[in-house]
Amino acid sequence: MDAHPIRLFGKLMRGGRGRLHFYEDEVFEFSAAERGVIPGAPPTPIHSMRVRCVYGATSVLVGLTGALGNGLVIANLPYLQGALQLNGSEVAWLPAAYLMTTAISGALLVKYRQLFGIRSFCMVFLTIQVVLIAAHLSVRTLESAIVIRAASGFCGTALLSLGVFYMIQAFPVSRRLSAVALGIGIPQLALPLARLFPKDQLAVDNWRGLTSFELGLSAVTLAVVLVVRLPPNERHNTFEPLDAITFVLHAAGVALLGSSLGLGGYLWWTNEAWIGFSLATAISCLMLVFLIEYSRSRPLIDVRWLSSLTFIRWSIVAVIWRIAIAEQSLAVIGLLRDLGMTNDDFFDFSLVVFIAATIGLLSAAIVIRPKRLPLMVLVSLLLVASASFLDSFTGIESRVPQFLLTQAIIAFATTMFIGPSFIFGLSRVITEGGGKMTSFVALFGITQAVGSLAGTAFVQTYLYYAQQLHLLEFAGQAVKSKETVISLLSQNSDLFKAVVSDPILRTGEGTLTFAQQSLLYARVAAYNDVFFAISVIAFSVAVIVASAMLYGKIFSFLAKRHKT
Repeated sequence: MDAHPIRLFGKLMRGGRGRLHFYEDEVFEFSAAERGVIPGAPPTPIHSMRVRCVYGATSVLVGLTGALGNGLVIANLPYLQGALQLNGSEVAWLPAAYLMTTAISGALLVKYRQLFGIRSFCMVFLTIQVVLIAAHLSVRTLESAIVIRAASGFCGTALLSLGVFYMIQAFPVSRRLSAVALGIGIPQLALPLARLFPKDQLAVDNWRGLTSFELGLSAVTLAVVLVVRLPPNERHNTFEPLDAITFVLHAAGVALLGSSLGLGGYLWWTNEAWIGFSLATAISCLMLVFLIEYSRSRPLIDVRWLSSLTFIRWSIVAVIWRIAIAEQSLAVIGLLRDLGMTNDDFFDFSLVVFIAATIGLLSAAIVIRPKRLPLMVLVSLLLVASASFLDSFTGIESRVPQFLLTQAIIAFATTMFIGPSFIFGLSRVITEGGGKMTSFVALFGITQAVGSLAGTAFVQTYLYYAQQLHLLEFAGQAVKSKETVISLLSQNSDLFKAVVSDPILRTGEGTLTFAQQSLLYARVAAYNDVFFAISVIAFSVAVIVASAMLYGKIFSFLAKRHKT
């Protein structure tokens, strides 16, 4: 009996009816209709339903593998901080490193795929991830953890592309947009899914359980991708010597910008000189990239094309969108933790968010059409604006049940938005013949990663300032309401009668309790301000999108009228 796994899988998939030629290491000719619509993309031959199902399942596995490791780190960041004996600014490097390399790697990976082929693309980056994670099991320092997160960001970008390619193989050509929407949206499920994992299982042996799980998942994905192969793409050598200079400057600029945004809210913007220096250097590097690429005939990143009004508007919407959905990933979770809750209390919350995000993803795949893309983006923005506005009425007694509806709405909108947003830009790439793919992927990576870091920076900074303002307001009210304050201090002191006999110490404990209560009230009020600000931001962007849609309708109407 043949025991070779690839041949066994081939027999299973064929069912005795001919050979699936792309499972073999051979070169095959594909028709013009089957070839990839963009350089570096695999062809899309017609598959049986059985093969399509396997490709679809592989896409789900690949997409989640690329993002779940980072999701688990974010979901358990406070516990990792304590277990690894890190402070807040040190542990903040872990998600920041992932996002920085995600933003940097997109354009380079497109070029790599075009030159070395989809097969090498699959194997190399998954193997790198497995090796580095395995090494992290024996070397556990902050530096090694940052390296793993950075490598995971690089590999996560590769796996995002693979997930889309596998999902495209699972759908007929008539549902290509649905396939892209699903492939690009599946990684968005990683964070709510990560919050469903039991913390105690991951925390085994000083959080080696988390690393072991990520290693096992990556190894399984590597084995599956080894067997379930994509059709071989056409290869083209598109690298030029000047691309290396552009990439180094681009990587340096994005890394410095990302580190400043990711750490500024923890270390505080004016407390560390390197934050300002990094921002200034980042701007300089990115300006050099702009000048170099603007003057090239075959640029790595076509800044002329990306400087059009369409892409400027698209970039603004994409970045502000990431800032808006920081309410769910950062603000609401932060509020609940400040109110004394842990991951064990978030299970119902995370389950509802995961289900809503899944429904949003499936809904997007079902209803998506080229003419509906702007409308889907507009609806997503309005949903986030409405949910954030409702959350701005949070009180000190609010708990998980009060957030289930609003966070389900935001989760639904998140996965509803990402597919149309990506496809809107991709359609412009295809219109240009596919040659601008590296430029668009570079822009998409920057907007998503830098937008996420900007969302973190915005929430932390605005929350701090709002909290300070509310504390000043409470202090002013305390002066005007001396009798009420004295009564509250007396009540707080009475709480310690059973354990503290000294009246002076008891008064001190009562005063401390009153200060803690005032701080908590101020913090909850500050979160309400953050929610309201996010609502205003999302609604403002919705107005921009609606205005662009209206302008397009008026322009189209006038053009038709002029023709007649």
